[in-house]
Amino acid sequence: MTDQSQDGRAPVRRILAIALVIFAAIAVAGALLGLLWWVLAPRPEGTSLGGGEVFTGATEDVFAGEGYFVIMTAIAGLVTGYAAYMVQFPLARRRSQDLRLAGLLSGVLGAVAGTLLTLGVGTGLDSSLHRAVAEASPGEAVTVGLQLDATAFLVAWPFVFVLQYGLLDAISMVRRDLPGRPEAPPMEGGAPLPDGETPSSDGNTR
Repeated sequence: MTDQSQDGRAPVRRILAIALVIFAAIAVAGALLGLLWWVLAPRPEGTSLGGGEVFTGATEDVFAGEGYFVIMTAIAGLVTGYAAYMVQFPLARRRSQDLRLAGLLSGVLGAVAGTLLTLGVGTGLDSSLHRAVAEASPGEAVTVGLQLDATAFLVAWPFVFVLQYGLLDAISMVRRDLPGRPEAPPMEGGAPLPDGETPSSDGNTR
């Protein structure tokens, strides 16, 4: 009974392990992306109005930080969506176990965590700039640290991930090459015959 119970739990443990690896890998990618965002994105210059408020005008640098964020996370959605599907595909075939849903759910959760880590790491590394803005006197020139006012950009990574993952799955369905669900071999001569009947030379059954 113990061996049978363990054998029954083995597929579930395998699915959970694969899902956890996909989630963790994407989340770690988000932390690294936050570092890259912090390195690449420009910071706007402005004039302190006091109380943490800054007048920056309408220069390109004002919007560049958020633009970098949405472009980088959208690209991350494409890359991780492709990678997650291609990772689960051979693993599903190896054990004839459908991992598409596990890959999708863990990937979306990983994309959400990755987005938040990207934001947290990027803005956290600029904490000294944020503190300087908060302590600046009115009229003082300051550099504004990374921030994200357009919170709608937070959905870019999960949204693009789902689109990429779904596109690959649709291609797989069209090709009838679903991972973990091997296609039945084609039948020769049409539909199978009932038990006890054999085809005759003229094509009739007897």
